[in-house]
Amino acid sequence: MVRLSIKLRRRMVAGILITALIAALVTARNADSMDLTMPSILVATRDLQDPLFEHAVILMVPSTEPPLLAGLIINTPAKQQVRDLFPQARQLKGPDGTVYMGGPVENGFLDHRIPLLDGISVIFRASSAQSSATRVFDDVYVAAGRDAVAGVLKDPRITDLRVISGKAQWLRDQLSSEVMSGAWYMIPAKADLIFGDPKDLWSTLVKGGDLEEAEAGKPSELNLPYRLLDGTNWQRRISPN
Repeated sequence: MVRLSIKLRRRMVAGILITALIAALVTARNADSMDLTMPSILVATRDLQDPLFEHAVILMVPSTEPPLLAGLIINTPAKQQVRDLFPQARQLKGPDGTVYMGGPVENGFLDHRIPLLDGISVIFRASSAQSSATRVFDDVYVAAGRDAVAGVLKDPRITDLRVISGKAQWLRDQLSSEVMSGAWYMIPAKADLIFGDPKDLWSTLVKGGDLEEAEAGKPSELNLPYRLLDGTNWQRRISPN
């Protein structure tokens, strides 16, 4: 019995070591694939009570002011239509024709000290880049500024777009802290999420995050809704499917 007990203990220790090694490998792989520099979407969790970001779904975009990180809220429509700001724009239907509140920074709707169109930008899909646009991922681009947005709106080949006023910004440590505290889920950016119907986008995504956390239960090394951020900090993630 003593010898059997020792063998069982050795097997248990070996199993724990193997599990730890697998966890280390999975963590390293996830750190590379889910870094904030990768195309990502932030989804506000139910714990986030800030009225400016409650229920927000944010596409992270290349920042024009490094080291700040930048994102655009894609699911908060304003009362204004695109043609209210750009009368010469072609007629746009459905979600494409609405202006969205992208965040509190440089938002003329929120901060009346700045001209309305100074903080305007557009996210759109195109087969090739325009000179004024920056590629976000795949065939999704972003362009900022009145003239750049007007140029995109005049191009009849572009059918999927979102005109956005304002943006969100963070220092890297600030956003890392918010993610670690449970304010945000993070998922890979997908065009269908950006250009689909924004009405139920947050509720659909946050339910997915709640479900994964419920299934995960008590945190463990191998089954967590968290992934490494820059090799040191944990970021929450969910699957968009």
